[in-house]
Amino acid sequence: MKQERIYHILIDRFFPMRDEDTNGNFKGGCIKSIIEHLDYIQGLGMSGIMLTPFYKTAAYHGYHTVDFEQIDPHFGTKADVVELVKEVHRRGMVIVADFVANHCHKLCSLFADGKHREWFCYKSNGKYKCFAGIEDLPMFNTKNKEVQQYLTQKALNLCGMGFDAIRLDHATGPSYAFWKYFVRNVKAKFPNVRLIGEVWGELDFKPHNYIRYFLNKLRYDAQEARQLEYVGVFDGVLDFCYQQLLCAAVHANQSVVNNQKLHEKVKLHLARYPTGFQLWLFLDNHDLNRFMFECGGNKKLFEEGIDYSRQQNMPWFMFYGTEKEFTNDKSIFDGTPYADERVRMCLS
Repeated sequence: MKQERIYHILIDRFFPMRDEDTNGNFKGGCIKSIIEHLDYIQGLGMSGIMLTPFYKTAAYHGYHTVDFEQIDPHFGTKADVVELVKEVHRRGMVIVADFVANHCHKLCSLFADGKHREWFCYKSNGKYKCFAGIEDLPMFNTKNKEVQQYLTQKALNLCGMGFDAIRLDHATGPSYAFWKYFVRNVKAKFPNVRLIGEVWGELDFKPHNYIRYFLNKLRYDAQEARQLEYVGVFDGVLDFCYQQLLCAAVHANQSVVNNQKLHEKVKLHLARYPTGFQLWLFLDNHDLNRFMFECGGNKKLFEEGIDYSRQQNMPWFMFYGTEKEFTNDKSIFDGTPYADERVRMCLS
């Protein structure tokens, strides 16, 4: 079976068409620019694209949602999105949306109007809980039935626009009860839309089955155990374990292609998941150091990582700019504010 190869686009930074907007650090990338560069993407051997969120947002990357219905004017219009989906499908490609169910921006009317207090999480001192300690991002109370219905409907709207899959941002935040409701209702109307969770790190994570989780953590490692908790919840997860295995090899200056020990580790890792559960492989993304940086600038290791990933039977997605060997000069994890900007440069 031919591998799915998905090109991961941070909309604002992909071939910007307009002048820079310093308000929110928007650079001018938009949906129309993506439409105009589908030949470019397909020419890279990609069979699909994945977009960062495109609803009205307080930040260029799209993850600080202000309105779950209006397309951000920096990115375009609903008609632009519909046209993009149509053009992608006309080429026999797939298109993946990105959906944030864990939180919104404090300017979102659901939070700002003060009329939906029960829709959000609060501490014992009365202060609202926020995502990752960012005060601008109040967290939804996803155990609330009205919240479940509201957010599920917004995902259904994406499905109705023709998206083939949805990346579920920070999937460890919302409750399992929420995801059960969400998946059941999405699948009832759009059974072929794949739901892929971002399960990464300890933040907000709670085991679905505590005994199973701790046994898997002892057998393997914490990230593997976390990912395994979402088997049976989603159609698949973003495979951070795979990314970490390849980074460990290149950090040790080891070949990726000629490395039997690494290949055995990858084989054992993949075998822990049932047939049909999709592990979406990747080498980097908007929250991680560029893979070229992880390779220490070693072009041979960089190319080996890409070649090896292309040989796998699981979907593989490539972050925009990888084809241009984009890298960052310093780690984004050095504690510097907004250090993630180092990996979100413009492709132009």
